[in-house]
Amino acid sequence: MKTMRRVLLALTTFVPLTVLAQHFALETQSDSLHFLLLQTGDATDRWCLPYPVYRLDSADIDGNGITDAVVGVVKRTRFMPDVERRIFVFKNHKGLIRPLWMGSRLGGHLQDFRCVGRLVRALETSDSGVYVVADYAYDGFGLSFVRYHLRGGTEAEARRIFLTPQPTDNPTN
Repeated sequence: MKTMRRVLLALTTFVPLTVLAQHFALETQSDSLHFLLLQTGDATDRWCLPYPVYRLDSADIDGNGITDAVVGVVKRTRFMPDVERRIFVFKNHKGLIRPLWMGSRLGGHLQDFRCVGRLVRALETSDSGVYVVADYAYDGFGLSFVRYHLRGGTEAEARRIFLTPQPTDNPTN
């Protein structure tokens, strides 16, 4: 009888919790007013983005097993007064959208980005107009440089490399 109670207790104690599916989406109100949506089960959370948005992607950027939203916005910052493309990363914290990183700049002038595994691949230009394709990873504070795929190329070459899978691409990065 004691053995049976222990088995029942073990079964009820170690039943895995069901993880609800989640999905990030973008709702557009106007060209400069968007809402990031997080849908988990029957619940939806919203985060106001009062800027033009040029891209929404998702990946497990911080490596915790939960998909994060990576949003490209166009805005100025406190220390960078020029209106430019920026990257914001948001996480799912118990069904609520919370900022993980609201970056002002990567290495150069951001033209576009996409998620590759846990990395953010950026198509950038330098101050002199030279094109760069680089990977960045979340380091616990922000996005840090990992590697170049191209440094000093033409726009056509940079776009080709930016869009083409590279030998270093690995979904577990």
